[in-house]
Amino acid sequence: MIDRLLFHLFGGIFEIILDLIPPKIRKVIGIILIIIGLILALLITILYLVAGPADGQSGLGVLIFAMMAILSFLIGLKMTFYESH
Repeated sequence: MIDRLLFHLFGGIFEIILDLIPPKIRKVIGIILIIIGLILALLITILYLVAGPADGQSGLGVLIFAMMAILSFLIGLKMTFYESH
């Protein structure tokens, strides 16, 4: 129950912040975040293919970078195509 409350709380805060940003600036920031996410994903792929999982700790680093790339890409998509009500 608390997880749903926190999810709706953070979702509401995120929407309020998005409503405060003008639409043109929001689209530019969204496109920049999408590009950053794609570059990070490309770097992760290249580094993983070249270096590979050398030991147990390298997989954790790849996971952290992958989470950053995915979050950057998804937040960029949300900001680019967000419409206020």
